[in-house]
Amino acid sequence: MELQQAIYSHLPHQRRQSSGGWLSFNCPCCVDNGEARNDTRQRGGIRSDDGSVSYHCFNCGFTASHKSGRVLNKKMLVLLRNLGMPESDIKRLQLDAIRQKELADGPTLFISRTQTTRIPSFKDCELPEGARLLEDILRDDEPDVRAISAAKYLLDRGIYDFVETYWSPHPVFRQRVIFPFYQGDRIVGYSGRDFTDKNEAKYMSKTPKDFLYNIDAIKRNRRYLIVTEGTIDAACLDAVAIMSNEASDTQIDYINQFKGEVIVCPDRDKPGEKLIKQAIENGWSVSFPRWEDDLTDAGDAIQRYGKLYTLKSIIDGSISNSTKINVKMRLK
Repeated sequence: MELQQAIYSHLPHQRRQSSGGWLSFNCPCCVDNGEARNDTRQRGGIRSDDGSVSYHCFNCGFTASHKSGRVLNKKMLVLLRNLGMPESDIKRLQLDAIRQKELADGPTLFISRTQTTRIPSFKDCELPEGARLLEDILRDDEPDVRAISAAKYLLDRGIYDFVETYWSPHPVFRQRVIFPFYQGDRIVGYSGRDFTDKNEAKYMSKTPKDFLYNIDAIKRNRRYLIVTEGTIDAACLDAVAIMSNEASDTQIDYINQFKGEVIVCPDRDKPGEKLIKQAIENGWSVSFPRWEDDLTDAGDAIQRYGKLYTLKSIIDGSISNSTKINVKMRLK
């Protein structure tokens, strides 16, 4: 079994074989599961039998298992990463497990699985009444002073040149910059961001259920997919935004369709830890870029450093190992 061989090749050199068939070694998951220190008494054990692999730690209680004909589950992926297995090897094992499942289930079941995770065609959406491209409004002979204030807000944040925005004279939206949500060339939603910071609600949005800002990026042929919390961050970086601090299960399914490396760039606050934990569960990388302490998100970094440096710092600051991610999260 290829998975068994791959796991055994990444086990620590110090290990011992028990009479019950368990191979014991220091568990690499104890700190992740709340223990104060790493295991030093070889309380993690693994055994394989008839195409199955089982792991259990008698210290932190972490368990993981896999049977031939099934896809690799989240706990097994956590174990592989904590053992230090390279992402390229893990992806190869995942593909191999999917192929085995396809053979075991037959073509009908495999097709059904594909259909349940496909990205739907979201319904078209009208922007607020009177909305026009902000760039076009500024070309008017006498543009509305509130539209000028909206443009100044974007310029002050260093994002005017990177995003397509609208403005509307409607009473509810005239103090907001409107970010359209596209799927293909269709507008399927929008978010109006208050540029005065005086309104009680910072955002007023009309968003399809489980939608991701810039959702089309998932299907593009690229090496990295950066995932942020906020719309502005994603708009500037050509990234995907979950528009919250925690992704829904359906949003996770969409993101997992990306063929390259997913890099989560969470906001640098306590709620951002929810997205970090989801990244660990799904085998995504997490970025801890070396920004100054007063910067809270990618949008702030773009304002200070510019788009290219911010993008490079996110990629350079990405970590895929779950143990290192947990350590970084506790130190930040």
